[in-house]
Amino acid sequence: MNSPVAASAGQQWLSGTDMAAFTIGLLAVLYAALWLRDRERGMPWLAASFALLAVYTAANDRHLPHGPLVTAPGWGAVAAVAIMLMTVGIVDYLGTPQRVRRWALALLLLPGLVLLMFLASGTPILRSTGNAVGTLGYVGTALLCFGAARRERGAGHVFIGLALLAIPGGVLAGILLGFDTTVIRYFAAPPLIMLGLTLLTVSLLRRRRALEAEIARRTEAEQALTALNTSLEDQVTQRTSDLQNVITGLESFNRSVSHDLRGPLGGIAELTRLGLDALERGDNTLALRLLPEIATQADTSARLVAALLDLAHVSDSVLHRAPIDLQQVAGEAVNQLAMADPARAMPAIEIHPLPTVDADPDLLRPVFINLIGNAVKFVTGRANPHIDVGATSENGQVTVYVRDNGVGFDSQAARRLFQPFVRLHGRRFEGHGVGLSIVRRAVERHGGRVWAEAEPDQGACFYFTLPRGT
Repeated sequence: MNSPVAASAGQQWLSGTDMAAFTIGLLAVLYAALWLRDRERGMPWLAASFALLAVYTAANDRHLPHGPLVTAPGWGAVAAVAIMLMTVGIVDYLGTPQRVRRWALALLLLPGLVLLMFLASGTPILRSTGNAVGTLGYVGTALLCFGAARRERGAGHVFIGLALLAIPGGVLAGILLGFDTTVIRYFAAPPLIMLGLTLLTVSLLRRRRALEAEIARRTEAEQALTALNTSLEDQVTQRTSDLQNVITGLESFNRSVSHDLRGPLGGIAELTRLGLDALERGDNTLALRLLPEIATQADTSARLVAALLDLAHVSDSVLHRAPIDLQQVAGEAVNQLAMADPARAMPAIEIHPLPTVDADPDLLRPVFINLIGNAVKFVTGRANPHIDVGATSENGQVTVYVRDNGVGFDSQAARRLFQPFVRLHGRRFEGHGVGLSIVRRAVERHGGRVWAEAEPDQGACFYFTLPRGT
């Protein structure tokens, strides 16, 4: 039987025990709510653990210690199961790797299972042994928290580990201070409540960080989607523009076929018939005179078809950007023009220092060939023919120019220059009016623009822009 002093001490602690039981029960409710709302891992186990601990604490007067042996094995089993559930819950909450989890649970739960077997069989158990089993559960779980803190930095696992160690630490402090066994058990209640609050707070903060990360991920995805939509809109705009160019080109093509292509083909047919009639009459001289003219008109038709194929290639080819040295491309264009007609005297062409740009070399090369080739064509017969090729750079954009002192043209007609088959000088100069259309489409495929400035008999200057290289 308890002494009056012990009974008085028990009654004095009872009100505090009721408050502790209420607080621990409230933690169980919060953990259950957290699991129902967010399905946070480990929360069901922790809710069950704190619920059992609340019941154990509320029934404190029914299992007060009497002597060195456990006198209330049923309540001892409740405490052991609660500690084991807490161990499983924290291991699950930490997201312990599967390989480590199996060994950890086996080592941490085995002592509790053995204790439960002894309690169920009615074997007398020293109270100190039961306390040691509980201490092993808290200490082992704390070590797992410290390990998880190294794996998942900044998640607050260190604080959970320290709170776990505070429970056996409080009991040990009571023993070292020499308190009666009836009182020592109460040293575990405040650290237990602190553990519940710490774990709850860390879980909420962890959940908040996860939500912030999810919001950041969705914001990034939304920005990427917005950028994609913008890109798609730009592509649609570009495709619409290309389609309009194709339609315009087809209309011009119809006109060109009517004049530029039908004429040579009709001439070839008529001259061929004349030559055939001459051969039938035995007049070889007339046939020999007609053959060169037939070849010339066939060459004219072939050049027109080649120009149309070049225009289609520029419009349909896939853009492959790479750092391109414009100095080299311009030099190659001049050499190609010189080799294409060795009999033609090339004018003075000065290529000023040109930068590197991000462009497709296969699309950029025809730009220089057509612009420099046009300049060469229109300075023919001029006094001191001269062509300048240079560039300026500003705001991450390169503006390339090709300037000549040729025949020039009316500046009011500059807008029509880049439409297919437009020839401002009529048939004074050879060509089909496709070259500048190739230039415009190639430049626009790179996101740039092209324009021209000129005056009659004062030369011309063609400009186009490109993004500067990195």
